[in-house]
Amino acid sequence: MDAIIIEGLKVDTVVGCFNWERQIIQPLMLDLTIRTSLEQASNSDELEDTLNYAEICEISAKVIQDAQPKLIEHAAKLVLNALFTTFPAVESIMISIRKPAIIPQANSVGIRLERHRNDLCSSASEQ
Repeated sequence: MDAIIIEGLKVDTVVGCFNWERQIIQPLMLDLTIRTSLEQASNSDELEDTLNYAEICEISAKVIQDAQPKLIEHAAKLVLNALFTTFPAVESIMISIRKPAIIPQANSVGIRLERHRNDLCSSASEQ
């Protein structure tokens, strides 16, 4: 399966549960693997036949910055929802979000979520 890969997207935002965290801007580092067919773009060499990487990055940063989430798990879910909504051709997304330097003994802490478009359709129909 084809994929678009974005590694190390830095998003500066308010994030965290503690009062002191709500008063500062902290960096988050995002890695995205977006599964979609790249066959048409690989043949045509035209931007309109693929997903625009800059737009993916812009949307991902904006939804996190606008929400100022407490949890990086929630930040990841916001990005997943926004990208699936914006890009109907996306089949699945794996997102990792790391919060660097928040734990002195670790380079970063983080989470990874992976969702498939049909997972979203299933959960929506169950509600």
